[in-house]
Amino acid sequence: MLKTNISDRWLNDEPANLMTLALDVIESLYGLAARDKSEVMLFALEQELATHFAEHLAQQSKPISASDLLAALYGPLGFAGDWERFFSIDNCLIDKVLTRRRGIPVTLAIVVLHLCERFDIRGEGISFPGHFLLRVFSRNESNGESSDIIDPFTGKVLTRRDIDLLLRGARGNLATIKPKHLDAAEPFEVLTRLLNVTKGSFIHHQQFAQALMCSELLLKLNPECPFERRDRGFLYEQLDCNQLAADDFEFFIEQCPEDPVSDVLKAQILALNLVPKTLH
Repeated sequence: MLKTNISDRWLNDEPANLMTLALDVIESLYGLAARDKSEVMLFALEQELATHFAEHLAQQSKPISASDLLAALYGPLGFAGDWERFFSIDNCLIDKVLTRRRGIPVTLAIVVLHLCERFDIRGEGISFPGHFLLRVFSRNESNGESSDIIDPFTGKVLTRRDIDLLLRGARGNLATIKPKHLDAAEPFEVLTRLLNVTKGSFIHHQQFAQALMCSELLLKLNPECPFERRDRGFLYEQLDCNQLAADDFEFFIEQCPEDPVSDVLKAQILALNLVPKTLH
């Protein structure tokens, strides 16, 4: 079971900071020492970036722009998407991303958005189907504002055609871009996506106890979600917590009786050994 007070903080009404939420996940999974180490690395990155700007933009009279930030991060500072180990757990954990400077779209986006905030650049996440994206804003000489859609996996600006191809890759060739696909994502929406990706990676690597902790955190965000209760039931089953698994399966069946999975879960419950185990 989850042993953390982190998720209790998520239930209050205070504004949520995205990087803080990502660090909360690290603390929940690996403890306060891991979080402290992450914060030290994050501060070091901020200092490195400030030094880079001081050295390379000293002659520039205008403020640091989004393009300056992205050029530095995905250039001399060495951040990049991890093509070779895309499904690695390391790519889902913000402390490992800061150490390796490799990640997946959602974790790299969290780093970029944090640094945008530090350097007074407006940016926002986009929970795009299949591939998390960023929108960054730039000021122009007429005091107006323009924006670009960025792929955080590469740091590159995306054209409308690029975005269309990403959507088709996620939803099929008949999919078309709708305004909702490019809406700004709230911090807890990004956190949900991060936790789902992290949970999936843990399951892929058969680390079911850690996947269960991610599921518990997701249920703090949405306690009555029947699909997350179903997923938690499968994780309990993997960990031989059969009664807890049955309870979650029964909740799903009650909430989603017409779902085809409900019939499968009924058979699953009958197959579970619900005799309490004797502890020695």
